[in-house]
Amino acid sequence: MIVGACLFWGIDNNLSKLLCFKEDLMLVTAGKCLLGGSALILLSGFLGLGLFVPLTVFPHLIVIGVFSIGLSILFFMLGLREIGSLRTGVIFSTSSLFGAAFAFVVLGEKFTIIQVFAGLLMVLGVYVLYRK
Repeated sequence: MIVGACLFWGIDNNLSKLLCFKEDLMLVTAGKCLLGGSALILLSGFLGLGLFVPLTVFPHLIVIGVFSIGLSILFFMLGLREIGSLRTGVIFSTSSLFGAAFAFVVLGEKFTIIQVFAGLLMVLGVYVLYRK
């Protein structure tokens, strides 16, 4: 499933790169979020999954939707426009490093030597990409 997600993400990157030069970034971002959310709701209904969400969770969902998804996609699209899909993809892959650091600091999860090594390798990759 992860490989499939990467395949679709690669297709999305290339199609988004075309759109980000032709259309307004805010419009493309809003469209991607609206269509993606609609597809998830339809898929959830097709698979018979429940969609019950307590009202107390909605403020959290709105914050996550705006900041974690909306701004992430908007900044990603800006990166596609300014530095291209390859460089944007390489830099965006460091998001897992930020996620691991967040989990360590906020959630108290363990940070292993392998994660430290992988994080340093990611940073080195970004450095090598921009060294010229």
